[in-house]
Amino acid sequence: MPAYGKVKVDTITYDLSGTATDVSVSNIATKASPTFTGTVTVPTPTAGDDSTKAASTAFVVASFATKVSPTFTGTVTVPTASANDNTTKAASTAYVQTELGDYALKASPAFTGTATGVNLTLSGDLTVNGTTTTINTTTLQVEDKNIEIGKVSSPSDTTADGGGWTLKGATDKTFNWVNSTDAWTSSEHIALAGGKSFQGNLTGNVTGNTSGSAGSCTGNAATATVASGLTGSPNVTVGTIGCGAITGTSTVSDSKGDLRKIIQNTQGSAYTLVAADAGKHILASGNITIPNSIFAAGDGVVIVNNTAGDLTITSTITNLYLGSDGSTGNKKLAGRCTCTVLFTAGTSGYISGGGLSAA
Repeated sequence: MPAYGKVKVDTITYDLSGTATDVSVSNIATKASPTFTGTVTVPTPTAGDDSTKAASTAFVVASFATKVSPTFTGTVTVPTASANDNTTKAASTAYVQTELGDYALKASPAFTGTATGVNLTLSGDLTVNGTTTTINTTTLQVEDKNIEIGKVSSPSDTTADGGGWTLKGATDKTFNWVNSTDAWTSSEHIALAGGKSFQGNLTGNVTGNTSGSAGSCTGNAATATVASGLTGSPNVTVGTIGCGAITGTSTVSDSKGDLRKIIQNTQGSAYTLVAADAGKHILASGNITIPNSIFAAGDGVVIVNNTAGDLTITSTITNLYLGSDGSTGNKKLAGRCTCTVLFTAGTSGYISGGGLSAA
């Protein structure tokens, strides 16, 4: 038998596929860290395989996205950026939900804090709930021709009391509804343009001048037209109208009655004059007493003897002068005669007329 020892074989021939193949040691890859050349082909694992199998290029292309314009499938997960991150990082759904708290929805948005904008146009209704609405504009234009104020769930004259508007100036210029007087009340004068007038009946006290200048008149501006119905308690004061006229479509009256008449006060027995008798005539059927310090300078009273006999006019004022002789004291008025008493002071007056004599 030959002795055992090392034998060097340079070329080994294997019958691999029916043909002779020359497999040299230099053409064989090592098991540890092999280095392949040429085209290496391996089976393509099943999609999603995460084992240690060799991956073919087909497996890689089917399982991974390219860096440029990748197309992902399934659920893509990215890290959640910190709140208010303003970089180009991918945003997770968690980040988006957190940031949505800082933004309003398109449908029925709810704003908080102070909302500002430029050239805002609303195509629907605007509801403002708050205590004060401030509009800082030079010109406010409102298309509606009827503006409602004081609109509450149950409007009444009580809820309307004090409603109106205020124009700010050196002092407030107000126009308000006052429930206690059942009227609109202005803090300022109201001047009508030329050719304009108050329409309808006036009630209460109407005071003022007949022109734009206090106490004066211009042209026909001093003509005061008094509407029908100004009788009884309402008073009309039109200021100085020396160059104009008062025109009434009905009667023109004051607190005593129709100014065209000397109002009559009928007395069937002895009577003492009162302050309200100034400007009236007393139709007397009894003696008359003139009290002291009741009338003022300029007051006048007419006394008519409504009987066939004499009446006594008793004077308690200091001086009641008889026009015919200047005597003072009580007077006697003959039957069916009249006399006039003109007071120059509360304690002095002059009396004259037919049928008068010292009592």
